[in-house]
Amino acid sequence: MRRRKIAFSMLIAIVLSAVSFISNAQDTKSISYELRMPEPETHFFEVGMTINNVLTNPKIIDKRRLLVKMPVWTPGSYLVREYAGNVENFQATDGQNKPLNFRKVNKNTWEIDIDQIEDVKISYKVYAFDLTVRTSFIDASHGYLNGASIFMFVPELMKSQADLKIYPYEKWSTISTALPETSKNTFLVKDFDTLVDSPIEIGNHEVLEFEALGIPYRIAMYSSSPLNYDKEKLIKDYKSLVIAAETVVGETPLENYLFIVHHQPGIGGGLEHLHSTTCQTSPFAYSSERAYIGLFGLLAHEYFHLWNVKRIRPVALGPFDYENENYTHMLWVAEGFTSFYEEIILNRAGLINDEDVVKAVAGALSSAESTPGNRIQAVTEASWDAWIKYYRPSENSNNTRISYYGKGGVLAALLNAKIIANTKAEKSLDDVMKLLYNKYYKALGRGYTDAEFQMAVEEIHGGSLDYFFKNYVSGTERPDYEQIYKGVGLKVIDNNEDREKPYLGITERRGMIYRMSSEGSAYHSGLSVNDQVVSIDGNKDINFANALLSKNVGEKMVVVVNRHGVEMEFTIDLQKDERKSYSLEKMTKMNKEQEKAYQKFVGK
Repeated sequence: MRRRKIAFSMLIAIVLSAVSFISNAQDTKSISYELRMPEPETHFFEVGMTINNVLTNPKIIDKRRLLVKMPVWTPGSYLVREYAGNVENFQATDGQNKPLNFRKVNKNTWEIDIDQIEDVKISYKVYAFDLTVRTSFIDASHGYLNGASIFMFVPELMKSQADLKIYPYEKWSTISTALPETSKNTFLVKDFDTLVDSPIEIGNHEVLEFEALGIPYRIAMYSSSPLNYDKEKLIKDYKSLVIAAETVVGETPLENYLFIVHHQPGIGGGLEHLHSTTCQTSPFAYSSERAYIGLFGLLAHEYFHLWNVKRIRPVALGPFDYENENYTHMLWVAEGFTSFYEEIILNRAGLINDEDVVKAVAGALSSAESTPGNRIQAVTEASWDAWIKYYRPSENSNNTRISYYGKGGVLAALLNAKIIANTKAEKSLDDVMKLLYNKYYKALGRGYTDAEFQMAVEEIHGGSLDYFFKNYVSGTERPDYEQIYKGVGLKVIDNNEDREKPYLGITERRGMIYRMSSEGSAYHSGLSVNDQVVSIDGNKDINFANALLSKNVGEKMVVVVNRHGVEMEFTIDLQKDERKSYSLEKMTKMNKEQEKAYQKFVGK
């Protein structure tokens, strides 16, 4: 009996030991990253990457070779950027720092020989000297990282947890990121998507803090020069903005949130992330009301993305393929609807008024209708071709393309108006966003298809919108603005009737033709982009804008240009300006239903 008891006890001990081993193995992160920046003035980040337990990890099938890859693009910016081009000094060793053989097998993939190796250590440097929201940057004043442009991944381990240890430059004291900090300067990474989706600001920047809706917020304020702003007002307005944005969906899926704001001349734009955003603006963003509201429009846009795109998303946008284009026809919703909601959110936050919303809607309408490409390219096609067109504009882009941002915002406003009118102001576009959020993000845990999006809009609208989607979304037909906006108490004013002067369609820079509109008088005259202007009607000291002041429709203009060293003469027959321009005015006489619809439309 005793021996049996001893044997049984030993068996229990062995089992417990095995369980403990398995538990410890599971607790060990599959990947550990290190980030160093000992010489920021050289513009290099140094990255260390350790892949643990290669032999015992069941996710890694091939125990002879390990592939390590660099993303070629970053979510939210639909262009292949070839981040691997900035990688230098790639090295691989085993756990005892013995060099391992490796080779680069394509533009962004390194293959490492790992036969019978338990741990693999990788190191490389990344040149980072491009301060945009889509890239990374480091100099003596600060470091900024967009994860896709810095960190590599092992395809089999993209869903595995990792640690990130940051060693900031010795003169820097502050690290700002949405990643949870487990110990000093060490952060938990849920998976590779999260690492890409968590930008990092490192330096001595100021950090502002506030709480809204029970959620802590931080604002990392980097500036290349001293900023002059009212701290109390700024925090108050940030708080109003995030509270107003929450009203669209009615729920904030956050535990915390980080705004990274770069202030520097010559930069601008923003990029959304799951629990943070990076926005870039001028140091003078606080010097005037117009500049201030411009900044908050950018903040509202990027913050609203935490719902629209990061959670309410086209099915193609996640999980991501970081090596290839991820195509969708729905960027007009992802970006266009977000653009539309900028003013709605600012109005609800009390930063602008109803008239500002109407003016912005009219401005977007005029911009779209005055773009020749609006009659050539459907907004769904613009979304699909973002990878080869939107981020690679040319001098002819306006003639053949439409922005899915601007046109998408126009369509969002129209759908909002149609829903409000058809439901007697009981529902709006907000209800579409709520439906998509609750059904596809929360209940199904996935994105929506093109057809599912249309069905969601029709469900809220209370009827078919097939004609709208077929002709205005997938087609290039002019929407019936007048009839649609009448339903929310708005009158469309055609400003084209007042235009009796000719339009050349020429954009000139330093005496050279830079761009030509296909709807301008000069387009079919023989003139070409890059022609150097010698004289206009015999005058060598005048530009096109001034020369046109004394001209009328039906007259001619004689232009001499230098093209590749040869002087050439062309005659332009001056034609009426046919560009589209519209205003929206609130109807002077409205009943209670129309007034209710108008208030609903402007976001009240």
